[in-house]
Amino acid sequence: MSPNKRYIGKLAPEQALELFHNMLEHMPVGVALFDGEFRMVAINQTALDMLDFPAELFSPQMPTLEDLLWFNARRGEYGPGDPETLVRERLALAAKREAHRFVRHRPDGKTMEVIGAPLPGGGFVSIYTDITERERATAQINEQALYLRSVLAHLPQGISVFDAQLRLKCWNDKLLDVLGLPDGAVYPDVPFEDLIRYPAQRGEYGPDDPETYVQQRREWALRFEPHRVERTRPTGRTHLVEGRPMVAGERTVGFVTSYTDITENKAREAALAEKNLLLQALADNLPCGVSVFDKNLHLVLMNDQAIRLLGFTRALVDQQPHFSDLARFNAERGEYGQVDVERFVQGLTEKALHPEPHHVERVRPNGVVIDLVGEPLPGGGFITIYSDVTEQRRAARAIEHLAHHDTLTGLANRYALEARLDQVVADARRHDRRLAVLFLDMDNFKGINDSLGHGVGDEFLRAIAQRLRAAVRDSDIVARLGGDEFVVVLTELQDPQHALTVADKLITRLNAPVHLAGQELHASASIGICFYPQDGKDRGSLMQSADIAMYQAKHLGKGHYRCFDPAMMAMATRRAAMERALKETVSLKRFAVHYQPLLDCHTRQVLGFEALVRWEYPTGQWIAPLDFIPLSEELGLIDQIGELVLHVACSALAQWHREGHTHLGMSVNLSAVQLRNPRLPEQIAQVLKDHQLPGAALTLEVTESVAMQDPDACVLRLEEIRRLGVRLAIDDFGTGYSSLAYLKRLPLDSLKLDRSFVKDLETNPNDAAICTATISLAHHLGLAVVAEGVETEGQHAFLQSLGCDMCQGYLFSRPQPLEALRQWLDGQSGGSAV
Repeated sequence: MSPNKRYIGKLAPEQALELFHNMLEHMPVGVALFDGEFRMVAINQTALDMLDFPAELFSPQMPTLEDLLWFNARRGEYGPGDPETLVRERLALAAKREAHRFVRHRPDGKTMEVIGAPLPGGGFVSIYTDITERERATAQINEQALYLRSVLAHLPQGISVFDAQLRLKCWNDKLLDVLGLPDGAVYPDVPFEDLIRYPAQRGEYGPDDPETYVQQRREWALRFEPHRVERTRPTGRTHLVEGRPMVAGERTVGFVTSYTDITENKAREAALAEKNLLLQALADNLPCGVSVFDKNLHLVLMNDQAIRLLGFTRALVDQQPHFSDLARFNAERGEYGQVDVERFVQGLTEKALHPEPHHVERVRPNGVVIDLVGEPLPGGGFITIYSDVTEQRRAARAIEHLAHHDTLTGLANRYALEARLDQVVADARRHDRRLAVLFLDMDNFKGINDSLGHGVGDEFLRAIAQRLRAAVRDSDIVARLGGDEFVVVLTELQDPQHALTVADKLITRLNAPVHLAGQELHASASIGICFYPQDGKDRGSLMQSADIAMYQAKHLGKGHYRCFDPAMMAMATRRAAMERALKETVSLKRFAVHYQPLLDCHTRQVLGFEALVRWEYPTGQWIAPLDFIPLSEELGLIDQIGELVLHVACSALAQWHREGHTHLGMSVNLSAVQLRNPRLPEQIAQVLKDHQLPGAALTLEVTESVAMQDPDACVLRLEEIRRLGVRLAIDDFGTGYSSLAYLKRLPLDSLKLDRSFVKDLETNPNDAAICTATISLAHHLGLAVVAEGVETEGQHAFLQSLGCDMCQGYLFSRPQPLEALRQWLDGQSGGSAV
């Protein structure tokens, strides 16, 4: 029998029905049952009360789900909107017959948790639980926790809270300043002795072994005795250290310590001991404001700086007014806001009669921020110091803004993104919510930056940032990571489709032209999307998944988005492994160089070799150049690889020359990245010098597509190389777009006919015609022709008949390592081929 079945003793139908109704009415939650046609079968009184349905709605017959939805929509239960649309949407969700669970807030302020489940016969049951009080209690707890954290952060003292095992449980930032602790020293559950060790090692407790002091203080702390001591650090700062044990019932559960900086208080105590003359002289020369009231609260002294800061007049001050008169003057002109003047003045005066040390900030209506430090005088009365800290507070706010915002776009920066993403992930985990992370990379920003300058590039990024911010909700996060990378976090995501809709919207908005510097710039972005929790359980994994998805989107072309899937992670892992292996191979110079002979097309005499780089992966397989050369260009390694191949190839050629084969030459390929390197001619010259080779012995091959990327710059760079005596060839001729005008300007010696035309030379008339025309064109331009990929005698014979100058291909030899090539040469009629 099925384990999911439930059994009830055998009852008559009437008894079973009565039992069912009794159970339904005595349940502590609201329950509603619907049949397969979405007609209500039963509902208990608790549900009627919670949902506030009138009795007549259920007479003379039970309503359908659609009837109830219409009733609710018309009375605004589902918020603003067209009732028909609201009903249709909810009927569509019900038609899916899927289990569901959500929280619903009713207009009367009540909050219900709604749980729905399909029934075997096609109907479904809905259960309603009133969670209003639970939600309110949760909000109150969160609010109280926020208040406590805020109070702790704003206390002027350093605070530390250790548990019964002397592990740090709570602290504020001022603790690090007070104890002189480095960044990273304080973290949750750090042992007491680890923190004490820092001042001990600096000698703050004495000259003996620091560990002795650490153990002494740990043993003392474990007594959990109240204490109050003053401690002066080597920096000269004095702190009042006060400790109290925390007791729960009869048990000590921890210890709270406060560190109050009393350096200024101590200094003021010493200053107040000076004679009145010294006080007056000091007041007249202080850069801050000073006021002194006697024990009867009459003004004794106020310097010009205080008069200016407080907005008084010298005439008013010279009358030596009472404290209450000055307080009334301020209250009447609105310095304290909207207050009952007399009652407010009375309260201030009563406090002044019993002065205590105080340190507060006051913001005047004109925006000036005054830092007030007040101290009682030994004989009665008190002194107050006024400092204008307006600029400092403005600077602090600016620094705070800079710390959390990108200076160029005003969006959240990487630091703020990480903090907020950690928070929303925690909220999503706690409340079982979804969220989406969209990683954006602009497709054409580098071209704009390079062609129009960084100023226009910055304006372009600002425009992009504005469009991103305008395209999402205020509750969503938009951040700039740096460069042209942005991140959008969609919080409280109800439906993953919403993320795709937003991605479409972003791509559409970013595709709109941006008008800058008198030009119409076209933007596009590649977007990677991932979802919490399926694609990552924390900030790091979500960012990684979105980044990987963006990388895949970029490979689709401009203006696409991709959602993350696990296969992408495997691909990214393989790519990362290849990157690491490639970097290691470059650092260890473990690339192999194979050589393919170039033969005279008529005599079959070997005239030289083409050097081809090969890479054996750590697992043993050989990686094709088409797979690792683009990656090495992307990683900025191609210059090192190219220089290594050039050295190895020229070293082999120099050996042949020393053996008497001075007519042999060597061909080496250049990548686009190498050609853009301004130091390339210098490197080539040094290689030729190191191996004592003439420039004419070396031929550098540049592909047709590379030469046409920036023809003017290419011509200049190749002319520099040509002046070294080095020969130049166009590789893979005919496979890309060439301008004959530029081709004529390039300082070339030869061109290489691509193997794609040679392959079907014997059977395809078009390829035969292209070969014929290319060889004729090259010869008319004074260029030699090398045919690649010659594999049959028929191809060789045809090329020979066209007057082709040189050939290379499997008909003669595959690319081989140096030693294998030497054996091949020895086998060619005793070396006569050379």
